[in-house]
Amino acid sequence: MWREGCFEAGRVVCAALILVLCVSLAHGNAQSKILSDLLQDYDVNEWPHSEFKRPTTVKVQMFINSFGSLNAANMDYTIDVFLRQRWNDPRLRLKSGQKRITVSNPQTRAKIWKPDTFFNNVKEAEVHQVSMPNILLRIGNTGDVLYSMRITLRLSCNLQLENFPFDAQQCNTLLASYANTDDVIKFRWEDSVPIDLPDNLEIAQFDLLDHSTHEIKQEFVTGNFSGLLVKFSLRRQNGYHVLQTYVPTILIVSISWVSFWLDPNAVPGRVSLGVTTLLTLTTLASGIRASLPPVSYVKAIDVWVGMCMIMVFGALLEFTLVNWLANRKVAPDCQSVFRIPKVLASFDEEVGWQRDQEGEEEKEAEKHVEKGGQGAASAEEESPKTPATYIGHARALDRLCRAAFPGAFLLFNIIYWPYYLTQQSIEATIT
Repeated sequence: MWREGCFEAGRVVCAALILVLCVSLAHGNAQSKILSDLLQDYDVNEWPHSEFKRPTTVKVQMFINSFGSLNAANMDYTIDVFLRQRWNDPRLRLKSGQKRITVSNPQTRAKIWKPDTFFNNVKEAEVHQVSMPNILLRIGNTGDVLYSMRITLRLSCNLQLENFPFDAQQCNTLLASYANTDDVIKFRWEDSVPIDLPDNLEIAQFDLLDHSTHEIKQEFVTGNFSGLLVKFSLRRQNGYHVLQTYVPTILIVSISWVSFWLDPNAVPGRVSLGVTTLLTLTTLASGIRASLPPVSYVKAIDVWVGMCMIMVFGALLEFTLVNWLANRKVAPDCQSVFRIPKVLASFDEEVGWQRDQEGEEEKEAEKHVEKGGQGAASAEEESPKTPATYIGHARALDRLCRAAFPGAFLLFNIIYWPYYLTQQSIEATIT
């Protein structure tokens, strides 16, 4: 009994599968017959409204599936879009009572007229083929045609980098008909939602501020062509460059100031510190330039790196001057000419000046009292003195630079950041 029940159930399942297969084949045969009847006298070279002597209106909608980051070095950007085009073809009206037909056969799609849409500023384009070609051609009962495809586009964008990385950019996507003039095809944006964006759309290093759509007319020697334009307004995020460029350069400049606290005669330490910071900053600047195009104008990042190099190189030059002063002998007739200001003099140097002055007065008094042989005897008792140098002046210069270099860099920051952040806000408002 159990075997007979399983056998009966298997027969029922097989009968159901055969019935579904027959219905599918019949439906497929019916669609193939409808399409063959529609395309029997169909001329793919004639636009839908050629017999009415008027252009065919093609309505376009774009769904931005993903928006790639702008490539400053190549001046382009990448978008993944669903390009949807709708038009009416009176020759494709269905007379069988069906609401719509989806054409999946590539050979059949090739027999139906479609607009020759192309992107003017495209560098590379690819229609997705996994797991089947991502192309949809649907025909309605009134002759309305929906032609949709998924495309990845790499489009050129003329970037203005004067305020990089505090810049705001405007990138365009321009599409038009390649061969059919505006008396054959007129492109129009979809009335409701011409550009559809996902809610969670993210762009690396950029914020999408706004987008606008326009209908344009292109005039060439081959004729006038209808086209569509969409403008994307973007503002660069500053967090990445602050962490990767500005913070490291600030630290490098600050490290170069450590040499002002070292002794003027500490040649190995001060030279190695100055050269190391300068080479590190040069390497960092080379990495920044590699990611940017070789434009002729000065960018905001160039101003920053240039100022940092001036600060580091200035600290190295300051050591050269300080070391020269520390080892230069003082001439007897120039001792009172180069006097260190008391503000820059240390406590020991101020006390030393007072002692030297008192000692000179005592020596002058002794010279008047002592005579002849006594002076000769005292001269013999005196030990030879070490020649005096400008070591005090060198240390005073170091003390001055301890405040002058950080103060100058702070003043530069007070001017730099408000100026370029304001410029970015102005650019974002204009675009």
